Amino acid sequence: MVRYIADILLKEHRKRGYKEYFLPVLVNRENMYGTGQLPKFEDDAYKVDDQFLIPTAEVPLTNMARNEILSFQDLPKKLTSFTQCFRRESGSAGRDTRGMIRLHQFNKVELVKFAHPDQSYNELEEMTKDAENILQVFNLPYRVIELCTGDVGFSSAKTYDLEV
Repeated sequence: MVRYIADILLKEHRKRGYKEYFLPVLVNRENMYGTGQLPKFEDDAYKVDDQFLIPTAEVPLTNMARNEILSFQDLPKKLTSFTQCFRRESGSAGRDTRGMIRLHQFNKVELVKFAHPDQSYNELEEMTKDAENILQVFNLPYRVIELCTGDVGFSSAKTYDLEV
């Protein structure tokens, strides 16, 4: 059932121009730093000998191009993947999460775009619409929340959560 639902999501994203990748769930420290996961979220990561289980597919997706110079005419590049993700989320207990069970391993379909810096905010809005489209396909009520700076990595200028 999980894979069936993921296939629906991936199919919708491919219709919108995303290329699907099959990714590893184990990455090195440089990959985690390269996506802004470290140092801030290190306590929430699972690691052994400087190898980390991915907290999101964003880590390996983004690092696929870390040693490349992307040509502006090839942008935006749209990537997607269905992976297992792993997070401790030790700091999430509090008034707002009372009664919630936090999963340490979960499945997720991720969207990533490489965009020209001048178009990055427009591409973020488009990518958010792509994610909203999935919720609309399933007829799910939701709201879009812009995260405060304390809840995002140091490398992020703006982040949305879609709350169902």
